[in-house]
Amino acid sequence: MVYFLYRLIYLIIPGFDGSGLVCYNNLNMITKSQKLLYSLIKKGEVIEDKTKLAKLQYFADFIHYAFYNHPISDEGMIYTKQKQGPLSRTLTDDIETLKKEGLIVEQPNYHYKIKENLKVNLSKEEEKTLDFVIDKYGKASYKELVDICHAQTPYLSTGEGQIVEFFTAYNLVDDYPDYATSIKHNS
Repeated sequence: MVYFLYRLIYLIIPGFDGSGLVCYNNLNMITKSQKLLYSLIKKGEVIEDKTKLAKLQYFADFIHYAFYNHPISDEGMIYTKQKQGPLSRTLTDDIETLKKEGLIVEQPNYHYKIKENLKVNLSKEEEKTLDFVIDKYGKASYKELVDICHAQTPYLSTGEGQIVEFFTAYNLVDDYPDYATSIKHNS
């Protein structure tokens, strides 16, 4: 019976891949964390390193959480403490989905750029956070970003391989007075 339903849906809905996900080759059917990665790559034009992309994702989610009480990514997003800083558990899968859907392309040496230019539906606050992160860290090397992560409370307060709790992001408010000021000026 289940096979029959999948087969019927496969025939009716173009792009249904049988995995339970509908893939329309657009941004309406991807997760918030995938939209975040896509948006970071789009705003950064080319992200020249996978570690750098991971750090930009961390900064966007944790800075946003510090000021708005929720990440840009999905509410259930999990980051773990790794050698090079907090890392989303879904980073590699999210990148693979974006490549499979034809939204980004991975060039040699983990250089990522947009393949299909689409409008991403993010809130004004989420856009502001992404712009802030790209302006502040977009030109930094992955090594500089790793060093910054290693000096922040979310990383320092977590054991190796353990979950980096989002509530630790509240300690970042003092690290970003420029972001806090920009929020007040736009209110």
